[in-house]
Formats: sequence, C-alpha cells, structure tokens
Amino acid sequence: MVNYRSLGELEDAHDQIRATAQRRIELADEYVAHYRSRIHLVQESFYELSAREGIADDPGFRAELRRISDVTDETVRCAGQRIAELEEDYEAMRVQHELERESFIEEQRREE
Repeated sequence: MVNYRSLGELEDAHDQIRATAQRRIELADEYVAHYRSRIHLVQESFYELSAREGIADDPGFRAELRRISDVTDETVRCAGQRIAELEEDYEAMRVQHELERESFIEEQRREE
C-alpha cells in the first residue's frame, strides 16, 4: 500500500480507482450491446438480401447463416463472462480497499 498522509487522501485514491474500474465495466457492457445490435442488423440485412436473391431457403446458405449466428452468440457469451470476471475483480478490490482503510485507521491510532 502506498503511504497516504490522511484518510481522506486514501479514500480519494480508492474512489478514483473504483470509478475507473466501474467505467471500464460500463464501457464493456456498452460495447457488447453495440456489437450484438450491429451483428443483428447485419444478419437481418444479409437475410433480406438473400430472400430477394432467392437463396434464403438454400440449405447451404441457412447452415452458413446458422454457423455465423452461433459464432457471434459465442463471442457475446464469452464477453459476458469476461465482464462478470471484471465485476468479481471489482468486488474483490472493494473489499481490499476496505481492509486498507481499516488498516490505515488502525495505524493512525497506534501513532497517536
């Protein structure tokens, strides 16, 4: 732990670190939602084009479209797992910050 001159300084540092971590989690959620939305639009457009061209019912086309959908679903699932890991890390950091705060207060009491 870095030496802080006051409890307020320690708490400010913790607040900044937590705010940065929260923002990263929020951004990750936003990026995944955006990715999912854009992929869905591309898939719809691709299917509409294939319907106009008369290949929407072709088994090969449908199989490939399903494969692509499965890949994107897996990508979103993996991203969701990573975000869950970030949230777990955030909670562990929050607990660590509380321990550091308690330790700082105890050290201040010993110095008085």
